Amino acid sequence: MALSSQETEQKIIDAMKDETGATVKTWSTRLKKCGFEKRNDMIKWLKTEHGLKHNYAAVAVGMHLNGGKPVYADSGNLLDNQLKGKDAMRPLYEAVEKAVLKWNPKVEVHPTKTYVSFRGKREFAVAAIKAKEIRVGFDLGDAPFSGKLEKAKSLGAMPRIGHMLVVKEKSDIGAELTNSLKAAWKRIEG
Repeated sequence: MALSSQETEQKIIDAMKDETGATVKTWSTRLKKCGFEKRNDMIKWLKTEHGLKHNYAAVAVGMHLNGGKPVYADSGNLLDNQLKGKDAMRPLYEAVEKAVLKWNPKVEVHPTKTYVSFRGKREFAVAAIKAKEIRVGFDLGDAPFSGKLEKAKSLGAMPRIGHMLVVKEKSDIGAELTNSLKAAWKRIEG
């Protein structure tokens, strides 16, 4: 079973000193003096100037920009944070998640800061909770857009999540959602 984002981050934090020769706190001190403000510039600097592997550089920079705290430490609260001010959307999100897990109980559900990731071997679908709707995105490759299946927008997910269905009420959760989930799952699981 794949590690959650929180578990992966913690594993990297635990190995940071052995793998890089310095703790996250030490890297943060160095990052304050590096002269870069943008995340990607900092990661590149750690990789090129200090030889860090990408994952170690990304965790060090992420924690530096998060006030020294792990980015995923509160993963249990990530969903609650997404639903702040959108209380009416909770039952609708729960219905979407229930439909996903009813279709395939093997799916792993991972809330992130901006969306909920549905994973098998890798992410194949996401749910982005908006004020008045939930946008369910899918990795369907170059499949055509048809019916309610449209080009993905404002999902906050990886670019390969190129299709989406907009769910505004429970009646929008049906065969089209299930068929899109099946097709996206088939792409990643073979």
